[in-house]
Amino acid sequence: MFRTLSSIRVLITSLLVLFAAAAALAADLQAPDMVKMGLHILAGVYGDMDRKLAAGQYDRLPHENQEFQEGSGALRDAVAHEPAPFKAKVEATLKDTLAAAQKVADTSQTHDKAQVSAALAALASSMKTLNALFPAPLRAEPGTVDPPWMQHGAKAPPPNK
Repeated sequence: MFRTLSSIRVLITSLLVLFAAAAALAADLQAPDMVKMGLHILAGVYGDMDRKLAAGQYDRLPHENQEFQEGSGALRDAVAHEPAPFKAKVEATLKDTLAAAQKVADTSQTHDKAQVSAALAALASSMKTLNALFPAPLRAEPGTVDPPWMQHGAKAPPPNK
């Protein structure tokens, strides 16, 4: 019994040390403001995708995907000088997120609301995984940030949006 309790304590202590190390790595980002901006850009474009789906503007979703792909550059730049293991984890997760955004664009060609909604939900899930790599104050969960054109006080998207 004593060995079991001792083993459990060692296991719990080891896990706590690992979680603390991971949190410390993420908390000591070299460019936290850039990370926050990058995550907000992606969340804003996601918000635009969600609005386009709600309005049945399926033909606009490939354009939104293009903006999403371009917006990911801000996050890549933000982690460019981070330690290699952390940067690799972000890059791998971002790659999955970009693939999910592309899936929204590809699926939009069907004009099937259920399929596009499922693809958008998968994108949101992938974005949450990406956000989880960073400290909570920097995160921008999907659907919580206005699209870029609304962040500047506009009430309607610019022409051709």
